[in-house]
Amino acid sequence: MTNAPLPLEIDAHGLHKIETDKLNAAFIDVRMPWEVAQAPAGDSPNIPLNQLPQHLEQLPKADHLVIICAHGNRSMMAAQWLRQNGFDTAQSLMGGMASWRRYQEMVA
Repeated sequence: MTNAPLPLEIDAHGLHKIETDKLNAAFIDVRMPWEVAQAPAGDSPNIPLNQLPQHLEQLPKADHLVIICAHGNRSMMAAQWLRQNGFDTAQSLMGGMASWRRYQEMVA
């Protein structure tokens, strides 16, 4: 029996579930360094989208490789590109950090 492929996007609720269930997940932040300095995403490594191809060997292997950006556009491009290059578990955080912040405020 094979596992169904992961959806290309994950919403904030799904990300919360990954964290609370302590699933095997890794996070990559594809924002520019100045954006990360303004609003860090925990201890996620920062690899700007335009540098991603040069850093493939640094990407962690995980059941969920969640790609983060500000609003979800760059993370979607990164997740699509990573999937085309063998990272089948890459997922874009839908709505990016903006949606994650809204979700955290809502559940607080």
